[in-house]
Amino acid sequence: MIYIELKINLFNLLKKTLPMIKNSFLCIIFFLISQSSCTIQDLDKEKFQMFVKNFNDIENNNSLNPERMSESFLLNQLKETKDRLSNLREINIDDLDFNDQIDYKFIQSILIGNEIRNEFHMPWKKDPRRYMNFRQISNKINGPGTCIEKSQFLLDYLPVVINDLSYGKEQLSEYVPRFNELGLFMASNSNEIFDIEIPNFTNKCSIENSDKLKIISLTKQVKERLKEFEMFLKNDLPIMQESSFSLGKTAYNKMLKEQFLLDYNDETLWDYGWKQFNNTIKEMDNLAKKIDPGKTTKQILIDIKNEYPEPDNMIDAHQYWVDKSGEHIKDKNLIPIPWKERVNVVPREEYLRKTSYYGNFSRSKGIDEEGFFTSEWKINPFEDQWDQKTKDEYLVEHDWGVIIVTAPHETYAGHHIQGLYQMHNPRELRRNNGLSLFSEGWGLYNEQLMLETGFYPNDKIKLRQLQLRLWRNARVIYDVGMHTGKMTYEEAINLMTEKVGFLRWAAQLEIDSSSSRPGYFIGYFIGMTEILTMREEYKKIKGDKYDISDFHEKLLKIGNMPPSLMKESLFNLSHGI
Repeated sequence: MIYIELKINLFNLLKKTLPMIKNSFLCIIFFLISQSSCTIQDLDKEKFQMFVKNFNDIENNNSLNPERMSESFLLNQLKETKDRLSNLREINIDDLDFNDQIDYKFIQSILIGNEIRNEFHMPWKKDPRRYMNFRQISNKINGPGTCIEKSQFLLDYLPVVINDLSYGKEQLSEYVPRFNELGLFMASNSNEIFDIEIPNFTNKCSIENSDKLKIISLTKQVKERLKEFEMFLKNDLPIMQESSFSLGKTAYNKMLKEQFLLDYNDETLWDYGWKQFNNTIKEMDNLAKKIDPGKTTKQILIDIKNEYPEPDNMIDAHQYWVDKSGEHIKDKNLIPIPWKERVNVVPREEYLRKTSYYGNFSRSKGIDEEGFFTSEWKINPFEDQWDQKTKDEYLVEHDWGVIIVTAPHETYAGHHIQGLYQMHNPRELRRNNGLSLFSEGWGLYNEQLMLETGFYPNDKIKLRQLQLRLWRNARVIYDVGMHTGKMTYEEAINLMTEKVGFLRWAAQLEIDSSSSRPGYFIGYFIGMTEILTMREEYKKIKGDKYDISDFHEKLLKIGNMPPSLMKESLFNLSHGI
């Protein structure tokens, strides 16, 4: 690798100092110096391969950097991102082979996304949650791996967490009321990890006593620092300058065009979002008339949402429909699943329960002790200590309809299967990087796929599926709206409660997520529509030879990238389809 780097550096020097020399003569000179044959194309290819390797190394090594959340580190990251973009653009993309050209465009989009986040959004100034990176702890110690590996992770990671919290106190300087409220909740409800999960790990796992004592000591320090951070959020941050979470029109359009590689701007995306939203409402009204002409769509949806599992059976009910969706995918031969895999439904960690109203999906990190690629769908559990109002609100947001429709999104053949294909991608760049525009679009696409292939048992469930699609329609509207000044936070809440049918607390959690992750939520609906468009084009090209399983397999094997790059790869005629 050092040899290649020296060769590349020498070649670049010759290109700069001898611009008038023809390519063939340049290679003769370079050959005499390096004692190897070459072409300009070969050198650009080698340079790009080194760029990819360095890119993966840099991206993968920051998680244990003790300075990772310091403002100086983050600003230096911005500078490095700009430098890396400049270095990337020195490579002639036309000299690369097809797959490297796709990777070139993919890396460029990732770097531009990083640039936008650190230059325009700057969450380290306004979002306390950025400094409480505890999920990795729970995922690691409860996931696959040996006791020694998990112990070493804690010894390496807990000091980083201590530093993160210290930097939070130093650097949070803009008060966003809702961000602060959510940060306080996280800070005060993270004890499960430090009081239960880590002690359970140290007690049950066979590790060196000295390491055990170090972990106990570090955990105590984290708890102390976390308490200080909580007091800072409670007493100090609210008196600082109040700020907005909005990304801004200029940055948002840069994100659409250069990170997501979409043809939309904020105006055309806003119009498209509303058009599709209104079309979905019409579909819902038509289906509702078929179900019960004597009731409004809203009334029928209320009836549907009042049909839910017994509270004590909530986890098992989710598991049942996860298993049913897996059986359906295999019975219908909708996509090859060549791995020994499974999905377990488990209660969600307490400190994360206020970050979204439903739950989250945790993809398999590798083969577990039983030889499975095991993913987890983490559900906010029903809690007996709630007041009656909270219990009632929880149950109508966990009805049979939402369970049956969401199971395919999260598991078969949604995130679980897409994650397994990504994990096994032979190209390291595509294995380690992804984009919500495809991954969440793929999840929503699978809700639609289940409708098309007869998975939903009746029209009521189909109506609930349309309502859930309407929700993702709405995400396009309020994401572009809130981040470009077309819609306020309260207007977004009203859209979700009055038009989509969310309860206010659920709508608030939903809007909170979008406010801190601009662009993420448009991925669901826009990603789905891009996949459906590709499917129709693929079907036309293949004709009688079209096979939906073949389409799904080819698409997932490409990788988790902007759909325009996936389309370019899928329909590249020189490589066949």
